[in-house]
Amino acid sequence: MTTLSLKTDPKAAAGRIPMIQTGQALMSLRDSGYDLSAAIAEVVDNSIEANANTITIELIEGAGKEKVSAIAFVDDGAGMDFETLHNYLVMGFSTRWMRTDTIGKYGVGAKLAALNFAKHIQVWSRQASETAWRYVGFDLEACIKAEEDGEENPFGIDEPVERAPPPEVAKYVPKGSGTIVLWSSVDRLDHGRWAANLNLLLVEVQKDISRTFREFIDGGIAITINDQRLLAHDPLFQMTGTWADEVLTKADSEKPKGGGHNHYPALVITDREPIHVKGGGKAYLTVTLYPEQVTRRRGSGGDELARRLRVPDNEGAVSFMRSRREIAYTNVPRIFPRGVQEADRFIGIEVAFTPELDEFFGVRNVKRGVEPHGELRDKIRARLAVHVSAARKLLDNRWGKAARAAQTHSGEHAAITEAVKTVEATLPKSPPQPGDDKKRRDAYERLAKDTGHDKPDEKEEYIKRISDLPFVVESVDFPGKMFIEVEVINRQVIIRLNTRHRFYQELWKPLHELGTMDPGAVSGDDAVKASRRAVEGLSLMIMAFGKAMSMDEKGPGAYDDLTTYWGQFIDTLMGKVKGVV
Repeated sequence: MTTLSLKTDPKAAAGRIPMIQTGQALMSLRDSGYDLSAAIAEVVDNSIEANANTITIELIEGAGKEKVSAIAFVDDGAGMDFETLHNYLVMGFSTRWMRTDTIGKYGVGAKLAALNFAKHIQVWSRQASETAWRYVGFDLEACIKAEEDGEENPFGIDEPVERAPPPEVAKYVPKGSGTIVLWSSVDRLDHGRWAANLNLLLVEVQKDISRTFREFIDGGIAITINDQRLLAHDPLFQMTGTWADEVLTKADSEKPKGGGHNHYPALVITDREPIHVKGGGKAYLTVTLYPEQVTRRRGSGGDELARRLRVPDNEGAVSFMRSRREIAYTNVPRIFPRGVQEADRFIGIEVAFTPELDEFFGVRNVKRGVEPHGELRDKIRARLAVHVSAARKLLDNRWGKAARAAQTHSGEHAAITEAVKTVEATLPKSPPQPGDDKKRRDAYERLAKDTGHDKPDEKEEYIKRISDLPFVVESVDFPGKMFIEVEVINRQVIIRLNTRHRFYQELWKPLHELGTMDPGAVSGDDAVKASRRAVEGLSLMIMAFGKAMSMDEKGPGAYDDLTTYWGQFIDTLMGKVKGVV
């Protein structure tokens, strides 16, 4: 383990002293907070700025297969001249210093990123096939030892020298111009720290890089990680030939003729809607609703297909695109209307801007931690209140249609309504309600449609089955905040439960699903969580009922008959109907 001496020169202490103790500072900078994907992206940035068409990244395991010991980057970009290569490893040096028309501008990203994971950085570059490869390097441990030994300028960078590329990347070396970067003495990628093994680590890195640089991949730039060429991962589902198109095509029964991928486009809610910023700048907002092949049915956002499509990652996430490069894919606190909801994982949101607006977005020197400020944040929130709400409504309608088509909830309450049929004879009779055969038929047909019984034979069979029941209860999809809709025709009580309602989604549905499972398949944790939420939900339902009565000017006394009958019927039915679900 490297140790650092904190000894200072007593003579220097009385006069002018260095502002930076270089060794300690560089060791501290190793904790700049990069995750591996963000660190790799810093080097890819440089390759893209150098006009590379092919970028190859290789995570190399050590001899014991217990960790990643080195990471190599190879591109076929323009390469660096002598002076630029000499300064490449200098903290703060950049040929694009503080420019607002490029990806990078601070000159620290690639160096900080490397130091976060490695202690030895080596770089080779050339600008033409007929020229030799030139090399520079920096070994942190060697420099710290030299500093402790009192060497002059121990942290300097020697001039570039001619040197052949390392054998680790021999098969990737471009024939013409290009640059090779090798991080070695990697000491922070032991298996189990970031992922259980190399394969799982690669999955995460490939996912992040394919999303971060999706615009460039979509434009034709080839990025390969450990021999896997990346397809663009577009969280808006607008691009063609993406990772999602490949996954969905494999799952689709209708394969494209001649091979390739089908395209599954999202529904565009708003496309590059300009958001004006004081001073003349603009950001652009895009909101999409994922295609039906992804949204499918309510409750499918966490299944195997959704996980392969990376849908859960998107819940409440906003993609911030700076100069066509994603610099953040994150949740922004309190920017969604009514907070983030589970259904929001099916809504793609992108905010694009140019570096002129870095200050408004809080962009830092490591191109992470983006969060819009002040007026800009308020404007984005106001537009999302419109567009996210619209997307949620469309999604609810889509899920309702899918549930009806699949008859998802039909018969959900059949067992208990059949059981209550025999108890009804003992209950007080409700007064006759106005109605006729046509009204009753219309009610049945609407209920048949709501539950997905659209075919003539199915509809008639369904109507016949429910026509002699004293109670008909169905879980159906309808808009609005109403949870229960009650209709009484000739003393028959027809009850619709709204599957969109929070009470149904968070209490009724999970309990129903637990009740259909084998006892051995239910974990104690799941059972405890469900029971606690049930107690909460039932308590809140009673409170909401009381609050609703309080809204009547006549006061709760106006509902005395209702509450009396309700309590009586609950007692009778629970006493006589047991074990039927």
